[in-house]
Amino acid sequence: MKQYKTIIRKNIGSISCAALLGILSSFAMVFAGYSLSFLFTAYETGRDKVKTLGFVFLLVTAIWLFAMLLYYISLLAKAKIQQKIKNELRSMVGKKIGSLRYSDFSGKDSGHYVSWLTNDVDGLYHQSFASLFSGIENAATAIFSLGALCLLSPYIGIAAIILLVLISVLPQLVNNRLQKANAERSAALEVSTESYKDVVMGSSIFFLTNLRDRICEKITAASEKAEQVDFRFNRTNTSVQILVSTVSMVGQVILLLVTLLAAAFGMTPAGAVLSVGNLAGSFFNGAGSFVQCFMTVRASKPLWEKFQKDDDNKPAGDRDISVIPEIRFENVSFRYEDHPVLENRNDTFCVGGKYAITGESGSGKTTLVRTLLGLLPGYTGTVWCGDTEQKSIRMNSLYDQLAYVEQQVYLFQDTLRFNITLGQDYSDEQIMEVIEKCRLKEWFASLPEGLDTVIMENGKNLSGGQKQRIALARGLIRKVQYMIMDEGTSALDEANALEIETDLLDMPDLGVILITHHLTDTIRKKLTAVVALS
Repeated sequence: MKQYKTIIRKNIGSISCAALLGILSSFAMVFAGYSLSFLFTAYETGRDKVKTLGFVFLLVTAIWLFAMLLYYISLLAKAKIQQKIKNELRSMVGKKIGSLRYSDFSGKDSGHYVSWLTNDVDGLYHQSFASLFSGIENAATAIFSLGALCLLSPYIGIAAIILLVLISVLPQLVNNRLQKANAERSAALEVSTESYKDVVMGSSIFFLTNLRDRICEKITAASEKAEQVDFRFNRTNTSVQILVSTVSMVGQVILLLVTLLAAAFGMTPAGAVLSVGNLAGSFFNGAGSFVQCFMTVRASKPLWEKFQKDDDNKPAGDRDISVIPEIRFENVSFRYEDHPVLENRNDTFCVGGKYAITGESGSGKTTLVRTLLGLLPGYTGTVWCGDTEQKSIRMNSLYDQLAYVEQQVYLFQDTLRFNITLGQDYSDEQIMEVIEKCRLKEWFASLPEGLDTVIMENGKNLSGGQKQRIALARGLIRKVQYMIMDEGTSALDEANALEIETDLLDMPDLGVILITHHLTDTIRKKLTAVVALS
C-alpha cells in the first residue's frame, strides 16, 4: 500500500484539516450528549425549577446546534478532499495503464480498464480514505466518550475499557476472508463492466435482427454473476458489522447496569444514568465503527496491489534513436501459440522507400507490421533499426519516427483539433497543411466550428473515409520518417484512395509501407519493392 501512503503524504495538509474538523465535530457531539446531564442537575439543585430548566434547555439546544454546524462544515471539507483524491486515484490508474506492455494491455477488453477507473477508484476512495476519516472521527468519539464516562465514574470508565478490548480483537479473526472477498469483488466488477459495454456497443445488431430482448437478457446475466460475488463480499463485511454491533449492544447494557449500581451505592449522581445511556451509545458505536473502518482499510490492500507499478512492465530497451535509415528483418519468425505466422523473413524497408505488403487474409501482413512496430516482442531472429536491435531500443524513441494508420480507425470524443494533434502543440497552419494533403479541405470548410468541431464517440457523425483521412493527418503532422498504412484507405472511394496514396508515394523523404489486398498498376509503378506473403 505504498501508493496509499504517498497520496496521504502529498495531501497531508488537506487531510489533516478535514480530520481535525471531524475530531472537533466528534467532540462537540459528545459534549452535546454529556450536556443532557445538565438538565437533571438543574432540576435537582435549582430553586426556580421552571426558569432554571428553561435556561439550561436553551443552553443545551445551543450546544447541539453548534455541534451540528461543525458536523456540516466537516462534511464539506471531506467532500472537497474526495474530489481531489479521486482525481489523483484516476491519474494513478492512468499511469498503470500507460505502463503496461502493449501485449498485456491488448490482452484485456477496454471494459476492464473502464472498471478500474470507475468501480475500483470508488472502492479505493471509500475503503481507504472515507474509512480513514470515519475511523479518525469514530476513534475521537470513543476517546471523548470514554473521558466523559470516567468523569462520571472511574468504575464506568474501567468497564468501558475492558469491553473495548473485546470489540478490537474479535473482528481480526475474519480479516483474511474480507481481503479475499474484496479482491474477488473487484475482478467480478471488471468482467461485468466489460459485458455491459459489449452489449451497449453491439446493441445495433440486436435492433437490426429484431432481437431486442437479448439486450436485457445479456445485461441481466452479467449483473447476476457480478452480484453473486458482491453478495459474498457484503456477507463477510456484514458478519464483521454484526459481531461488532452485538458486542457494542451488550457493552451498553453492562455499562448501564454498572451505572445503576454505582448510583445505588452513592458513587455517582442519579442524573448520570441519562448521560451514560447517551455516552455509552457514542462510545461503543464509535469504538465499533473505528474497528470496522480499520478492517475496511486493511481489506483494500488487494486493490492497491493491483495498481502498484510492476517492474516487469518496464521496457527492456534503454537506447534512444533519432534517425532510422532502414528497418531490416533477419530470419524473423513469429508464432501465435502453436500456429506459425512468419517464418525466417528477411526484408528491408529504407527511409524514403515505397513498399507494399500483399497477401491473402491470414498470410501474416498485419503480424509483420506489428513486429516492425515493436508490438510483438516475442519474435525470434533480429529486427534492426539502423544499426540498433529493436529489443534494445526505448519504444518511445522508436514511435517518434513511425506513424501507423489502421483499417479500423479510432477517434476520440473530442475536437477535430485534438483528434489530429492528440493534444500536442501544433499551429493552425500546420494542421491546415495536413488537412489539405488528406483531401479534407472541402469537408472542413463546411464545419461551423472549424477545428473546434466536436467529434462524437468514435466518429459516429463521420463517414469511414473521413475517419481514415483524419487518422492519416494525425500521422503526417508528426513529420515521421515512416508511414505505415494497414488498409488505411479502404473506406475511401477508388479515386480518392488513389489520390491520397499517390501523394504519399510522391513524398521523397517519407518511407511508406502499404498493406493492401488490391495493388493497382498506378501504385505498383511508384513502389521500391513489393513484399508478397503467402
